[in-house]
Amino acid sequence: MIFPAGRGVYSLTDGVHGGVKMQSILRRPLADKVILIHRGALGDFLSMWPSAWALSREFAHARLCFAGSRERLPWLEPLGFTACSPEIRIALDGLHGADRWPGVLESWSVFWFVIDRVPDVPAAPYGRNCFFVRSLPGTGDRIHVRDAQAEFLDGLGIPTPPGWLGEFRRLFAAGRTSWGSPGKSVLLFPGAGHPLKQWPMVQYFQLADRLERAGLEPLFVLGPAELERGLIPGERALRAPGNLHELQRLILSARAVVGGDTGPMHLAGMLGVPGVALFGPTSFAQWGPAGLRELSIGLPCSPCTATCADLDCRDASCLGRITPDMVFSTLEETFDECKTGFQGPGFLESRF
Repeated sequence: MIFPAGRGVYSLTDGVHGGVKMQSILRRPLADKVILIHRGALGDFLSMWPSAWALSREFAHARLCFAGSRERLPWLEPLGFTACSPEIRIALDGLHGADRWPGVLESWSVFWFVIDRVPDVPAAPYGRNCFFVRSLPGTGDRIHVRDAQAEFLDGLGIPTPPGWLGEFRRLFAAGRTSWGSPGKSVLLFPGAGHPLKQWPMVQYFQLADRLERAGLEPLFVLGPAELERGLIPGERALRAPGNLHELQRLILSARAVVGGDTGPMHLAGMLGVPGVALFGPTSFAQWGPAGLRELSIGLPCSPCTATCADLDCRDASCLGRITPDMVFSTLEETFDECKTGFQGPGFLESRF
């Protein structure tokens, strides 16, 4: 088992998890066949995309496979990733609690992206590596999850150079630049992975009224989880994309977006669509969507959680005190900064 000296990740080699020898120097992984594993939420996946880009650049001549939601594979296919074979998927699914590394995986190097907990799996045999890339390395300071991942990869000699955001927009948002000025729709994403990360619906209604008075077209966008919870905005204009491809097309057609700490907001920011991200319980510095404006009250108790596993606030005033007027004013500022309604491939290139 190998622990890097700084932030980051565990690499397990030669032994079993929990009872193996510790070493202090990371060993560069072999690179003829690489598996990238990510089974988290959409926003976590998109925050991981720069690391996937870095791996594809470093291992350009290797066979690259992705183990995760097939619906997200189109965002990795231009980088050279393909879906894992059924045989590989079965072997990966059987790793938890297994006594030894499956023979079918012995010729692969694995980069397994997790939030903060390393799964209980056997160690890879000598000459191969299973790297557990943690989004939250537990250092106490709040760096963005993609930066935590990049720091570990850099420790392996796998750099994540500036330019990943422009590359994502070149690959997936090129059509928006040829459409001219965007339409008048402002997408409102009222849902979130945890109810306490949601801005109150009544305030979304008030914002929608304000947008309409300004000649814009508010459009509520709900996913399967919101529909299941019954989060229906009455008689308001509503879209429920059937898949991630439809969601991406809808976002690319919008003038702007507004929402909380949720996956579609990450997608909008990475695609170059301007907008306002409402944050309260979680840290924008850790989880904020690239390219979007943050709006938060800055209460002394906020942020109060890193993973939402311990989020149990009886008075989420950190979000409730954000007024529709604050959101509208911040939106106007984004429109002034981005006259074309699109942040092109070069936007924020020096940072991302």
